[in-house]
Amino acid sequence: MYDAIERECPDAVFHLGDCYEDACDLRRSYPSLPVYAVLGNNDWGQDAPTQAVVRVGGVSVYFAHGHREGATFASPGRLPQHAAEKGCTLALYGHTHVVYHERHGAVEVLNPGSISLPRSGPASYARLTIADGAVQAVEILDAEGQPWTRERKTKRRWGWK
Repeated sequence: MYDAIERECPDAVFHLGDCYEDACDLRRSYPSLPVYAVLGNNDWGQDAPTQAVVRVGGVSVYFAHGHREGATFASPGRLPQHAAEKGCTLALYGHTHVVYHERHGAVEVLNPGSISLPRSGPASYARLTIADGAVQAVEILDAEGQPWTRERKTKRRWGWK
């Protein structure tokens, strides 16, 4: 995350749960950078929300880890519904550590994957461009800031594929 923050110089960071302490470390390291964070299913003993709504660039964003919304590898579960109920047009989640980006009615739903523990494809994060009350662009990037693809080298018994 530190490399991505230094490279991207974002206006804000969303940490979507698991290792909540990492979000706390980012806040200490970048005190003027808004770091929005929620608890994940692997966070215990923290005084923090499990879901939240913030307004960024005129866009209402619902974000949660996703485990309480029933997110699976193939579906964001009830996340789009919860976002719509709260008047949000963007919903972010993490739980599966797998990239997901689809529109569900009026709600754009995004799981950026994981920069530290990816489950499908290489490490990833998302760069969102939000302006004039709308999501202008969503880019999924790998840990080096390059466009992300699912393809990756996998170790086989006799070398790399």
